[in-house]
Amino acid sequence: MVQDRTAPLVEVQVWYHVGSKDERPGMYGFAHLFEHLMFDGTRNLARGEFSNFIVRSGGEDNAYTTTDATVFWESIPANQLPVALWLEADRMRDLRITPGAFEKERDVVEEERRRRFENQPYGDILAPLYAHAFTVSPYRHMPIGSETDLDRASLEDVRRFHAEYYSPSNATVVIAGDFDEGQAAAWVRQDFGGLEPSPSPIPRDYPVEPEQTAERRVKLKQSVALPAFVEGYHIPADGTPDAYPLELAAEILSDGNSSWLEHDLVYQKQMALLVQCSADLSELPNLFVITAIANPGYTLEDLEAETHAILARLKEGNLGPVALGRAKNEALRDYLMSRQSPHGEAETLGYDTVILKDPALYNTETDRLLRVTPAEIAGVARKYLTAANRTLVEVYPGGQTILTQTRTKPGPGKGIN
Repeated sequence: MVQDRTAPLVEVQVWYHVGSKDERPGMYGFAHLFEHLMFDGTRNLARGEFSNFIVRSGGEDNAYTTTDATVFWESIPANQLPVALWLEADRMRDLRITPGAFEKERDVVEEERRRRFENQPYGDILAPLYAHAFTVSPYRHMPIGSETDLDRASLEDVRRFHAEYYSPSNATVVIAGDFDEGQAAAWVRQDFGGLEPSPSPIPRDYPVEPEQTAERRVKLKQSVALPAFVEGYHIPADGTPDAYPLELAAEILSDGNSSWLEHDLVYQKQMALLVQCSADLSELPNLFVITAIANPGYTLEDLEAETHAILARLKEGNLGPVALGRAKNEALRDYLMSRQSPHGEAETLGYDTVILKDPALYNTETDRLLRVTPAEIAGVARKYLTAANRTLVEVYPGGQTILTQTRTKPGPGKGIN
């Protein structure tokens, strides 16, 4: 719980510690499917009544799925906190997964995949990157899921997945906003305290991705107007010491018009129509991703060479106080802006608790970012942003075809996390 008396509002979030990384082969998309199924009725409520209660209470609700978690949230007037808590406990206890709901939501998820990824220019550019950058990691597949797996899934398959992951043993309730802590705790005990825990441990056997030792390249055609590339470099999990300088490295490279990649490639040399960079930090080791779309008259080879030259500058460590100060200010801005509402406060606290395993980070994580030095940023750039650690996917205008792919053979695994 985190109190904020700024306005008479409360946010309730329930974090189920299950995302796309928990889906085994043949069930890709199940976590995303349950993001939808959880609104389709319980023993006490018909389909749609959950959200109707929230709307009639003057609030709004929704949910989202990531690689690591599925999060359900309600933003409500402060005096409606008991309503949201009862509703969340009700669907945790008595969710009904009927054949009709299963068929309907499966169609909804498949249509969402087509609309957001398959029918959008460059919408499906990340999927081949993750599929080739990872050999055994559960991050090989995207949270949106597989239409083939969903079509083949049976009602019993889905019910088993629910029984395995959507229990109190795998859930965290987060409350943020204007409320009394003692009263809120009493309501949580009243609504959730009698729920039965999972009869067996939650599966957490994730294979460890072997170290990549040589660059992997893939060339493919998609229905796009301009050639583009996306490249990923293996990086460690969020919350580890190297995560903080990697986050600032991404800020330096592509946050704002004065960032290195955008200033050089988009404005100064006009080689790129768009360039983006992010450190995709998550519960397991993930990727540092750079995406660029070439302007007419420039080849992907030109664009890649210039991008890698800028990365070489980052490795030298000559950031200067202006570049580093700007990156820290932007990271601090993003962090503070995310906490200007009960919704953002609950998201931050939920992530720190469920993914980073330490709710105290809610009060200390900004300090870790502000302590990062230029030497640490250069160090992580030299350590991770290397050719041998890179997977590069080139996309050319045309059909839906893989032209060439050059990959190293996966090495032996290192064990289980």
